[in-house]
Amino acid sequence: MRSAEITLFLIPFALFAAWRISVAYARPSVVWASVAASLLLAVGLALYGVSRRVPPTDAYVPARIEAGKIVPGQGVPR
Repeated sequence: MRSAEITLFLIPFALFAAWRISVAYARPSVVWASVAASLLLAVGLALYGVSRRVPPTDAYVPARIEAGKIVPGQGVPR
């Protein structure tokens, strides 16, 4: 359990170190492509979050099990 927490803590630092090393030896086009891909990912995640949000006028009903089936969470009118 403790090693998993330490690993999850260290992963971002390892990724940052790998990025710094790769940027030092990469062509500028590769760096700009990775920046563009990161921005595209961020925009895609933001659009997905906006499209899946529950309107403020609705109440959120969490996922539940009914008759042995999982019913996903949803927004219902108040």
